[in-house]
Amino acid sequence: MARPNKKHHKIPRTYLEGFTDSEGRIWVADERLNLYPQKPKNILTENDYYTIRFESGGGTLDVETRLLNGIEGSYAQIYRDKVAIKGSITEKEKAVLAVFLTSMMERQPMRRAALEDFFKQVKEHVTHMRGLPDKVKQNLAKMPNISSGEGIPADDLLKMGEDVGSLHTSLIPESIPELAPIIFNMKWAFLVRQDDAPLFLTSDKPFTMVNPVAEAEIGIGRIGSMPGLAQKDVEITLPLSSDITLFCGWNMSHDCLYIPTTKAEVEDINHRTQRHSRTLVAADKGLLEAVITRIKMRLGKS
Repeated sequence: MARPNKKHHKIPRTYLEGFTDSEGRIWVADERLNLYPQKPKNILTENDYYTIRFESGGGTLDVETRLLNGIEGSYAQIYRDKVAIKGSITEKEKAVLAVFLTSMMERQPMRRAALEDFFKQVKEHVTHMRGLPDKVKQNLAKMPNISSGEGIPADDLLKMGEDVGSLHTSLIPESIPELAPIIFNMKWAFLVRQDDAPLFLTSDKPFTMVNPVAEAEIGIGRIGSMPGLAQKDVEITLPLSSDITLFCGWNMSHDCLYIPTTKAEVEDINHRTQRHSRTLVAADKGLLEAVITRIKMRLGKS
């Protein structure tokens, strides 16, 4: 008999249902530029994505079953009862939504990929250092240590990187209470698509955080990492459905307003959503066909 809870959604099924068409399907464009219809329950999943494995054997699904499922359910109710009908959001509801936003930031595959890249670099660095001649190691040991506090022994750090999936999952419950209050304190706007604008799309990286001022000054391709939440010009976007995207920032004067959004503004949000994504999702097949055509033209493919 198949073990329950084996297939986990990297992006919540309840969230993806906000991007279905009239037949309950979503259209998916994968990293190979294949386009196909699918049900929300069948995409962006991975076996045991949230399982925390124990060294002694076995594991736990507590992060998924006791934390994330509850966050998703609370979000779905507020979206259905308030956001979808453009109702006013209470302070308590905003706090619940802030927790959901933070969980979307922390759970998405990009976070796990960043950890994998970090530990890959650590392993390469440690291997290089251990391969140095003894004389060089002795000279390095004599150099003053300018860092404050105690470091983590290399072997312990490498051990942590042996199961990045478990590490990533175990960090989610610690990150949410630390970061959610920051997002809560930002000013929010619900961007509402107008009839003449394309639908909002989403992706395997729907939570985006950019600093447009820094990008304009430095250049998009030269920014080495995700901007910080405390930067005064940072902007967060998270499409909530085909018709509504949540926008957060520090520079707005009002909070939690519903703002009509133009065709150009929707296209800009969609561009942000797809910029670093591997899988795109939308209720409109034609929208993704146009995206794929642009990508192929940029890559010189027919």
